[in-house]
Amino acid sequence: MNEMETKLLIQESVGIDVSKDTLSWGHCGMHADLSKEFTAGEDVNNDLSGFKEILKVLSKISKSDSIVFVLEATGVYHEKLVYYLHGLGLKVVLMQSGRARRYAQSLDQRSKTDALDSRMLSMIGCERELSAWTPPREELQELRFLSRERSALIKERTVEKNRNHANERSVFISNASKSRFQKRMKLLNKQIEEVEKEMEQVIKSDEELSRKIEFLVSIPAISYVTSTIVIAETGGFSLFENAKQLTSFCGYDIVLKESGTYKGQSRMSKKGNKHIRAALYMPALTAVRLNPTLKPFYERLKPKKAKPIVAVVAVQRKLLCLMYSLWKNECYYDAEFEKKKVARVKALATQDNSEIA
Repeated sequence: MNEMETKLLIQESVGIDVSKDTLSWGHCGMHADLSKEFTAGEDVNNDLSGFKEILKVLSKISKSDSIVFVLEATGVYHEKLVYYLHGLGLKVVLMQSGRARRYAQSLDQRSKTDALDSRMLSMIGCERELSAWTPPREELQELRFLSRERSALIKERTVEKNRNHANERSVFISNASKSRFQKRMKLLNKQIEEVEKEMEQVIKSDEELSRKIEFLVSIPAISYVTSTIVIAETGGFSLFENAKQLTSFCGYDIVLKESGTYKGQSRMSKKGNKHIRAALYMPALTAVRLNPTLKPFYERLKPKKAKPIVAVVAVQRKLLCLMYSLWKNECYYDAEFEKKKVARVKALATQDNSEIA
């Protein structure tokens, strides 16, 4: 391979580190000999003018049309950018924070700055085959907006209840304050009810969503609202190729600390979608009492754990994987599934033994 061939550009990528107000970005070009060339861009505003500034600079340094934009999901602050780039027909990759962090660890990158993060993301775009991001359907976007509004209202209601609980035990009690509390509670309850009705209307307006959500509510302990929240936050599970990716996205993945003879305590990462974890907490408590599949699972696991909450979290993870499976396979919950599975395995084993004999 001559020098011209080794310097042939085979892949280009732009890594963008997103914050609330600014975008830190960098360009990476990989040559045929796998060497990389980096160009660090100046930080720009996280708005339309900043998006255009990045593309303007890229038009001067980019040498191919097959450029990939790699971003890390950052709350909602990345959304306008990814929709803008996707609207221009550009390939956008939206990475989960866990995947990007593990890649950074493989580089032995000790420091963490916005510039280093953008450089690292651009390297991933050059080295890996990444799936392009596609926007969720409009109905799912609306559902996510409504479900998060409902979550905020419920938190606000809880704060008000706690404040009133403390006030009632105070030496001085203001009747006027108590009256205002009752008005606020009435308003919050009304708004929560309105949001839930809007969520139901969005589901009913879409035939596919309305049909598939029935698979999820067939699970004992899973309500219509819980199903809607999980569907909204996962984009109808369209972002995931398997259950492992889904559990990592929600922060249910297990982090181990082991080195030599040292065996640290394993824990849940919690580096993921907090809205789904919050939505599944109460259903998990119900499932350990009523669900014919998960109740024995919980009872078997609980004595092995130092705290009962660890077993409850395991039930949450099981519920999420079960919802994913029913949604993908388009089938209803079957309480006898595990028993039927064991029976099939035994039948196949018996058949194999008889053939050998």
